Amino acid sequence: MAEDCIFCKIINRELDAEIVYEDESAVAFKDINPAAPVHILIVPRKHIPTLLDLKPEDEAMLGHLHSVANEVARAFKIDKKGYRT
Repeated sequence: MAEDCIFCKIINRELDAEIVYEDESAVAFKDINPAAPVHILIVPRKHIPTLLDLKPEDEAMLGHLHSVANEVARAFKIDKKGYRT
């Protein structure tokens, strides 16, 4: 974990967030400054500073994050009209 990473702090419950989904490898929570009526951030529990820091072993986790996005979209009833990732 990076000491100053806001996402790590949310995952570790050091900062408050409205968590809407979590499992062993991902956490989804409402954005505190939403840019859309439904604005959910989905982050891996593993700290990855940038996309350039991804490793081959992270491929399954990336696919899982997209599966979580689908599940969250269904839960918030935005799956039919579409959503951005």
